[in-house]
Amino acid sequence: MERDPRRIILAADIGGTSSRIEVRAVPGTPGAGADAGELLGAATGPGCNLRSSGPEAFTTLAATMRDALGEVSGHEVSHAVLAFAGAGPAQHQQVQRATHEAAAPLGIDASRLTVTDDHLVAFLAGEVGDDGILLLAGTGAVAVTYRQRRAVERRDGMGWLLGDIGSAVWLGRRTVQAVAADLDSRGRRTLLTERVGDMLDLDLRDGLLPPSPTGDVRQDLIRAVDRIAPAGYPAGLGRFAPLPGTVLEDPAAREILDTAIRHFCTTVREMDPSLGLPVVLAGSVLATPGPIRDEVVTGFDAEGREHRTVSSGLPGAVRLATEMAAEMAGGQNR
Repeated sequence: MERDPRRIILAADIGGTSSRIEVRAVPGTPGAGADAGELLGAATGPGCNLRSSGPEAFTTLAATMRDALGEVSGHEVSHAVLAFAGAGPAQHQQVQRATHEAAAPLGIDASRLTVTDDHLVAFLAGEVGDDGILLLAGTGAVAVTYRQRRAVERRDGMGWLLGDIGSAVWLGRRTVQAVAADLDSRGRRTLLTERVGDMLDLDLRDGLLPPSPTGDVRQDLIRAVDRIAPAGYPAGLGRFAPLPGTVLEDPAAREILDTAIRHFCTTVREMDPSLGLPVVLAGSVLATPGPIRDEVVTGFDAEGREHRTVSSGLPGAVRLATEMAAEMAGGQNR
């Protein structure tokens, strides 16, 4: 059977800082399931998160969806899957309601739209089957055990204030805290002070070249961090996350890295002591080469633990949307 060119799926991987959306044709063969069809449109746009993306986030998301639909906007959306960072149980109803409101003007009926968190699609993108562990560390951090695609155990994902150990925000926060302690004589001297100063175009050590804007390098740091990560919006701290990996010989930097590495390895070991489940590594911290990813992978290899890395959850969202479109079509044909 040839595919019906008017039946399409929409899949989105939506983070706090950016969104990626694809529109694909639905394979017409009944039961084609996870085989994604021809790419018909794609778009990227700003992130959409209730906590961090501002009041216009869903209006902007609707515009990105419209861009992705493009010339096929008149076609029937068989199913849409939108996977959000921050769409867990605590905020799922709010995110779902706002998504339905944003999608309705585009002709996407609520009955054909699935709102989920970004964890499941990242796990599915790993193509390790329906059982396994997702270890994700990007802006936030979480570990989830899946059985038959159902989350049966979760560690962390508590947000920057309560957890997210090893995430980009956590790494950035620990970095600027180490610098603050250095400047305030509360902690050890660290090369991170010079690295953060270079990033901010500040002389945090002496306040001379360039001259200190306030006359107090501690106040210079406070002001700069406030601009990057204003109160309630900590995602900007993630820009400092790579810095500990640039000064491996520095004790303060090494302590930050070791804490994250130890946390990731211990978490997976406790969730699966028998080494029976594959692990999907996702998120910028664990999918990008660097000391954290490299040492976590080395530890898994030494244990004989199966693992796979994914750069994006979008393929998982495409797979889920395609499967759901096929299921709906099968139900209609019965």
